[in-house]
Amino acid sequence: MLKFFRKYNKWILAVGGGLLMIVFLIQPVMQMFQKDPNTVVIGTFDGGEVTRGDIMAADGQIRIVRQFGLYLDGGRGNESEDNIRWALILKDAERLGLSASLAEVEQIKLNAGRSAADVEMMASQMNATTGYINMAIRNWLIIQRYKELTAGQAHLAGVQRAALAQQSFANKDAAVLLQAMAYGNSRMSKPLIEHFIQDQGAKVMGKAVLIDAESLMDQTPKPSEEDVKTLFDEYKDALPGQGEPYGFGYRVPNRVKVEYLVIASDEAKQHVKINEADALAYHRKHPELYSAAGSQNQLKPYEQVRDQVIEDLTTEKAYALVEKMTKTAFGLLYEDTRGMDKVDDYRVIGDITKLRSMREVADKLEDEYGFRPEVVKGNSGGWVTEQELWMLPGIGQTVLADNYNVTFAEYVLSARELKPGPDNRLLPRRLQVGLAAAPMMDISRTQYIFRLTDAEPTRVPDSLDEVRTQVMQDAWRLAAYKKLLSASDTWLQEAVDGGLEAVANTADSTVLELPATSRRIQVTNGKLVIPPLPGIGQSAKFIDAFFATANSVKATGDLSNAPAEDVTGVVGVDKELALAVYRVEDYEPITQQAYQALSADIRLPVLIEMSMLSSVSVPSPISYDALVERLNYDNGSTDQQQEAEAAAGAAASPADEQNGAAETETGESTDGAS
Repeated sequence: MLKFFRKYNKWILAVGGGLLMIVFLIQPVMQMFQKDPNTVVIGTFDGGEVTRGDIMAADGQIRIVRQFGLYLDGGRGNESEDNIRWALILKDAERLGLSASLAEVEQIKLNAGRSAADVEMMASQMNATTGYINMAIRNWLIIQRYKELTAGQAHLAGVQRAALAQQSFANKDAAVLLQAMAYGNSRMSKPLIEHFIQDQGAKVMGKAVLIDAESLMDQTPKPSEEDVKTLFDEYKDALPGQGEPYGFGYRVPNRVKVEYLVIASDEAKQHVKINEADALAYHRKHPELYSAAGSQNQLKPYEQVRDQVIEDLTTEKAYALVEKMTKTAFGLLYEDTRGMDKVDDYRVIGDITKLRSMREVADKLEDEYGFRPEVVKGNSGGWVTEQELWMLPGIGQTVLADNYNVTFAEYVLSARELKPGPDNRLLPRRLQVGLAAAPMMDISRTQYIFRLTDAEPTRVPDSLDEVRTQVMQDAWRLAAYKKLLSASDTWLQEAVDGGLEAVANTADSTVLELPATSRRIQVTNGKLVIPPLPGIGQSAKFIDAFFATANSVKATGDLSNAPAEDVTGVVGVDKELALAVYRVEDYEPITQQAYQALSADIRLPVLIEMSMLSSVSVPSPISYDALVERLNYDNGSTDQQQEAEAAAGAAASPADEQNGAAETETGESTDGAS
């Protein structure tokens, strides 16, 4: 055998080397002929194609801009179609030559309160670069240009558009306003505009005494069984506080039982250790945080800012620790349900008491990370109604950690057991009893993991007997209120003769000071609402009567010299089941300066329409259906929705979309910081 190898060793080496070369070369050659999955075409349109890579890029960019309070279209349609719309719009916008400047991008980051350090941290957390983040914001601006062009709306600077979008991101109702601004409104008449501005600008102040119907209940016979049944039948399908005009309601609201872990950022700070080397490195890495005022280059000596550096680094590491613990907690809770059967994409969970308890998870986290999260049972383990969700300690004021646009209450109400509608935008989250929910976060970046242990959808009471005590009390108070209203003239005369103080003494009540108020006030979503008044609340009947009296006196003479009967009035406050006796003491008409400021508001026409409860019916020109029709989009023979969702799910991080890119659209290197 040895002789054989000695004789033919050269041939053996040559043949063996050749085989090795083939093995090493064949794999890259085969890969060269394999199709890049990102280039798979999932749809075509006039002038181009949409690929799987386009959808992945769109999904990553949408996730980035949402962190700045921006989203697509200023409204909430089918979010599962947003990535397709984003990709289509950008491709058509490129054909139209639309662009946006880096200066606008920087201004949007500034308006959103995001420093360069914040953006760098965000980039690190999302496995992206600051240049890619800038590109995502710039693409959002280009989409706004496209929307302006297709809607025929007046151009707004990117910063103005972003400010409105950020406002609507924080308040879901404000999205309606932004959409209305984008797609036009009716012509406004001058008298209508003046009336609208007058409602907000003119102010009246005075005093009132509230006489509660309860004070007459001992003089009012108990309601009959027929009266009680009639009231129940009228309000059995209304939620408490929502039945008009008295606020009665006997429908059982949505309710849940919930438990949650609290992983507190302040607690995490107590368990973070900072060494000098890390602090020095952090100081050098963030010169913009520790430079002399007005200078990015004049870095303050470390010794001068040491305490601040350590505090900043402690905060950053604490946030990272909270994030890590949250992921571990979620993984532990989710592990119990992994592999369970599914029906309609929901897990089939049997006995939830056999799932790992929150206390077991807290024990595990304490062992691994050194401090124990708090375990809370909402309402001590009892039912929590949908109206009470926001009042739960800590978690009630949170938003989804991965989508600041979703509040805790909204997320809970998407649970399968509460039977949300098919258009509920959170259905893809597949929240259900027994399954760990996605992490929530509050303003301090404390994170929460919650789990519903039970849930019941809203329902009409099974019978009158289920709510009889409440209905009986309401019927009795209502009868006393009607008796009180019948005595309105008597109370008014007493106020004219002896003043509100005399009325208060007789009714065993107090005189309320009513501050200067307008007829309507504007809230963050652009709508006009009745101003709340001390002791009276929001009563259209009271505020309209209050202003009618003031306007009547002002039209005939000086308010300060008017006789008592002219400035005094009485009106029922239905929601309070009380009679209000009031006196107008001052009237402030709108000033010219205030009128000019209100009339110059670019949102004025839409605000007027919304105040009249008219709906914006003009469809969005960048809705999915509108884009499909305008661009002749065709998903071919594939199921476009499944392809898009698969592409989005395959997008592990924004960084994956940047591979191979030498430079972003903002002109920055993708492997460098802005």
